[in-house]
Amino acid sequence: MSKTIEFKSLAPNVSLGDLVHQRIVEALVSGQFQGGEELNEVSLATQFHVSRTPVREALRRLAAEGLVVNQRNRQATVVEMSRSDVIETYQVRQILEASAARFAAAQISSDQLRELRLLATKATPHTDDQWGNGERRFDEELHRLVAESCGNGKLLREIQRYNNLVRFVRSRVARSPQRLAQGHTEHLRILAALEHRDGQRAEAEMSAHIASALQCVLEDLPLLGRTS
Repeated sequence: MSKTIEFKSLAPNVSLGDLVHQRIVEALVSGQFQGGEELNEVSLATQFHVSRTPVREALRRLAAEGLVVNQRNRQATVVEMSRSDVIETYQVRQILEASAARFAAAQISSDQLRELRLLATKATPHTDDQWGNGERRFDEELHRLVAESCGNGKLLREIQRYNNLVRFVRSRVARSPQRLAQGHTEHLRILAALEHRDGQRAEAEMSAHIASALQCVLEDLPLLGRTS
């Protein structure tokens, strides 16, 4: 059954294949599709007003990134992640982002640190009705700037790839105010380590934060009880 993809404004000056890829990614990580759901080439091409070629290219890329499965009948479906898939995804994320935090401590700019500190202040839990949105923004920007400041392009690309898988998992769970508050405390520890230019501490705090995030996700994903 076809489904209309809704999407946010995307970066300009990208190729048609990249644009289609970005649109499908945003649909997947925002929870518009369920695991195992069909991604019909013809339907997607019609929605995007493009030929099937950029759609086919995008689906191949998504399969390589782990978000889509190409069946033997050449039909693409949304990946169905098992409990062990989630664990392995977060374990790899932990290794990648902890290393990035260690490198970023020496390279992230003072202006970026000031920006993060301002976002952190606006995200202080329970100060107003919007603090949860503020924490989500602080979360997103902290992880983004750490990755972009690591000084290693290959590491950055792997983090971005796994970030899409993590966003896909997180679209299946609701982050409670308690988890947001816990995450805020963990993010502050990472930020403090970066501000002190302490790479080892930043690495340890990022590793502990992602391990904690995994435990919270597993508690909220009882449907992923199988281990294979």
